[in-house]
This record gives sequence, C-alpha cells and structure tokens, in this order.
Amino acid sequence: MSLRLLCVLVWLWAATSACAGVQVLQDAELTVRLRGQPVPIVSTTTLPLHWDVALRRKAGWARVRLRFDADPARGSAPQTLFIARLGNAYRVSINGVVLAEEGALREPNHGWSGKRPLWLRLPGPLLQAHNVLDIDIRADFLRRAGVSTVQVGPEAELRAAWHAREWRDVTLPRAVSIFSLLVSAFCLLLWWQQREALYAIAALWQGSWCLRISARWWEDAFLSWPAWFQLTQGLFWLGCLSGYALVRAVWGTRPRREQWVVASVLLAWLAATWVGPDWVLACTALLIAAWAVLIARLAFDTWRVWNAVHKPDSLRVWMTLAVVVCWGALVHDIATARLLPTQYDEAGWTIWAAALTGVAVLAIVSLRFQKTRHQLSDLTHSLERRVQLREDELAARHEELRDLERIKAKAEERSRILRDMHDGAGAHLITAMRQIEGGKASNADVLQTLRESLDQLRLSVDAMSLPVGDVNALLASLRFRLQPRIEAAGMALQWDVDLLPLWPGCTEESMHHLQYILFEAISNTLQHARARQLTLAAHAGDGAIVLTLQDDGVGFRGAAGNGLRTMQERADLANVQLELHSSAQGSGVRIVLPALLTSGPETVP
Repeated sequence: MSLRLLCVLVWLWAATSACAGVQVLQDAELTVRLRGQPVPIVSTTTLPLHWDVALRRKAGWARVRLRFDADPARGSAPQTLFIARLGNAYRVSINGVVLAEEGALREPNHGWSGKRPLWLRLPGPLLQAHNVLDIDIRADFLRRAGVSTVQVGPEAELRAAWHAREWRDVTLPRAVSIFSLLVSAFCLLLWWQQREALYAIAALWQGSWCLRISARWWEDAFLSWPAWFQLTQGLFWLGCLSGYALVRAVWGTRPRREQWVVASVLLAWLAATWVGPDWVLACTALLIAAWAVLIARLAFDTWRVWNAVHKPDSLRVWMTLAVVVCWGALVHDIATARLLPTQYDEAGWTIWAAALTGVAVLAIVSLRFQKTRHQLSDLTHSLERRVQLREDELAARHEELRDLERIKAKAEERSRILRDMHDGAGAHLITAMRQIEGGKASNADVLQTLRESLDQLRLSVDAMSLPVGDVNALLASLRFRLQPRIEAAGMALQWDVDLLPLWPGCTEESMHHLQYILFEAISNTLQHARARQLTLAAHAGDGAIVLTLQDDGVGFRGAAGNGLRTMQERADLANVQLELHSSAQGSGVRIVLPALLTSGPETVP
C-alpha cells in the first residue's frame, strides 16, 4: 500500500514539473483596479500572483499580460495552455481573441470560484511569432484569487501535467469527500443500532469533513458571498466542535476549565465569522493556539497512561494522531493561503487530513466496537460463572433438601413403625403380659395373643416393600400371613378378589393405614365372632375400589372399643370410607377407596 502511494506521489511530482519544450511564463505586466478606486495600478510582477497576500484586505480586478514567442521547431504540432489555478472569475485571451471565460467578471462576489486547473488548445492560425496572452480576473476578499504560473507547450507534454493536477485538485478531493461520507453513514448506522454517543459524534465529525472538502472542488457556489464564506466557516466550526466532542468521548472526561476555554474560543471564532471576515484571521490564530495547547495536554495524558500501564491506549493514540494531523493541516493551509505568496497553487493538506481522520475514525470505531464486544464477552462469561455458581448452590441446597426429606421420611417411617408396633404388636404383647400376670388365661389364650403380635409384626415388615397404590399386593400379603391362622381357628376363608387397578393418589401412609384396618378387622373376627366362614371381597367400579369383610358369626355388641376407634381414625387419615355393621347373622366391614380408576400396572394375588 505504501509503495503504491509513493509511486502516485512520484508520478504527480514528475507530471507537474516542467517538461522539455514547455515554456513557463512568469514575468508579467500587471494592471490592478481596486474596488472603489477608479485609477488603476500598473506594475510588473512575477507569477504566481497571490492576491490575498499581495493585496491584503482588498478586492478588485486585475489583468496579467504575458508575452511569449512561438517555437518554430514545433511546426504544426498542437500547442496547449496550462494554468494550474485561476480565479475567482476569469477571461483568457491570446492576441486579442477570447479563448475561455468563466464566472461573472464584472459582478463582485459572484459564486464562481475557479478552482480547477485550466487546459486550453491553442488554435494554430491564432499563434504568431510574438504572442500576447491576457488573463483578466476578478478578485474577491479572502477567496484565494490570483493567477498561477502559466505553461505553454506541446499538447502531448502538457496533457499529463494537466491530468495529474486535475487528479490532485478535483478527483482526489471528490474521492476523500465520498470516503468521509461513507464513514459518516457507517457511524450513523452504528449509532442508530446501538445509540452510543461516540458513534453519533464520529458521524457528525466525518459529515462536516465531507462537506468541507466538497467546498474545495465545487466550482460554482450556490450561495452568494459572504453567505458561502459563512457556510464553509460554519462547517469548519462544526468540525472543530465535533472533534473536541469526540476527544471527550474517547477520553471519557475532560477538565471543566479546558471545556470552558474551548467553548469560549469556538464561540468567539463563530461570532467573528458572522460579524465580518476581518476578524476571522485573528480568531483563527487564537483557535490554532488553543488547539496546540489541547494537543500538548492530550499527548501528555496519552503518554502518562502508556507509561503507567506499559500498554498504549489505542483509542487515545488514534485520536491524538488525528487531532495532530488536523492541526498541522490547518496551520499549513492558513500559511499557504494568507502568508506565502509563492504557494498560490498549493492544494493544501486538508484533503490528506480528511482521509487520515476517516481512517482514524474507522480505527476508533472498530476498537471501541471490539472493546464493547470483549466487555460483552466478559460479561457473558461472568454471567455464566454466576449462573454456574448459582446452579451449584441450588444443587447443594437441593441435595440438602433431599437429605432433609430422607431424614424426614426415615423419621416418619420410624414413627409409623413405632405406632404400628404400639398399636399392633406392642398392644398384643402387653395383653399377653397381663394374661400371664393375671393367671386366669390359659396357655392357648396367651399363645393366640403372641401369634397375633407376631402376625402384626410380619405385616409391618411386609408393608415396607409394598408398591404404593397396589391394593392387590396388599391383599395378597394379608392372605399369605393370616390364612394359616384363619384356618387353624376352624374358619374357612372365602376369597373373592378381582384384578384391581392402582389406587390413584395413594401414599405409603395410606397403604399402612389400610393394611392396619384390614388386619384389625380380621383379628376381631378371629377373637370375638365365633364364625365358621370369613369372606373377603374386592371389586372396582363406579370410580372406586370397594373392599368387604363379612363373617357369619355372632357380631359385636356394646360400645366400640379401642380397636374400632383406631380403625376409624386410620380411615380418616387414609381418606377412605369405613362402614361397620353387625347383626345376628354376622358382622362386616366395608371400605371404599374414593378414587377415579386409572390404567396402570396391576398385580394378581
């Protein structure tokens, strides 16, 4: 990239240099008529004529007369005339014949500027041995009026010089204007998406550069003077203001005193632009001094941060570089436009500063975007770590809760076992002890009581492994444990049990309560009914499971004892309906499990 730029610069230098066979016309007769002064001033001068330097704070008209001899060695080869810069309005004549004319020559402050290089073919019949070239110009105050060095020579040799000058003064500024416009649009799009002030300020800065550079190659201004001057200076003021705002956005904050100084200088310079151009140069000098102090402060702050962390802040480095380049371009262009008489046709460094500021803005925006992306990535990783820590904490809490649930379940199971032992096996053991201590019970009675205690203990153990909700398994366990006792008591067991569905909504506690109710009912039948047959039926229908125990004994009389009361309490806890009935033909227990029937695994006893 640098090699290509070097080649372009070498080509520009070679193309703009005088070629062999080209006459460079510099010595001229000058006739000046200042506005408001009818008497012309006649003198001799050496081109270039830089009006704003030679005739400061003046406006008027001038005629530059140049003389040159035709080159007889060229014969009929086409001859051309090349003038690098000519303005503001002009008329070019040779031997009294007008060749070119642009702008209103007699109308002061007309919009035409004459910024493009002039290249004219000289008609062969028009040329003589001794020729007179007259260039008439209208010169307006502070508008870069004047006449650059004139070259006359063969077309083939001057065409390259004209193309190079056209590329430097017109094509390149247009390209830089388009580049600045694209950068501004890109920053504006980023601001529209993210609403971050830095992108909006960068878009404004590049937009002002785009319009400012466009004024360098726009020939015909659409506003009269001094409105056009005020517009271009306003764009320059906007560029300075947005540039400082971008400095603040990059640095984060600036001293309050510095902000007041910058605001005062910019407002004073803007006021001078609107009051009159006479004060513009003085305020511009003040502006240059203020920017120089600001650059020194920015450079010092950048170096201090760099030295502190041993790592450059790329955003500040790019911004400082952009401000330095803009300041250098401003000083150079003001010097060439107002102080150096020989630099009239100098294009200025503003276009190069605009191009570099566009690159700097892209670098700043990309670095800021990258920094934001890294911050978002770090934030994402931080959130992920926090989420992971929270998940680990929740997992630990969940494990603690599970441990507490297991402890609670063990405690509840322990309480249930203790309650079952107290209500079942424990009660029977106490009864057996009292029978032995009383001495009235026979050995058969004590043995029966101990068997009941053992059966109750075995059923409690079986209850631990029963599937929750499987009523068939519960009934099968009861039949397995109690049928030998029933038959030993001389009682026949009639088994009428269907294939039952699972008991929805059932819990382990409900299964234990149901098992106890059935065991207590069978035990009461064995002890008090004096029956010959016990029927156990279980059927499902109408949204419920119905269990029935029926014997053909004498039934029970009198108030309900502890056993019956405990059965009712357990029925309430299990949320089942318990019905007891007794008659001379026998007694019975009916248990209704009020649950909707659902499909599920079934157990066949």
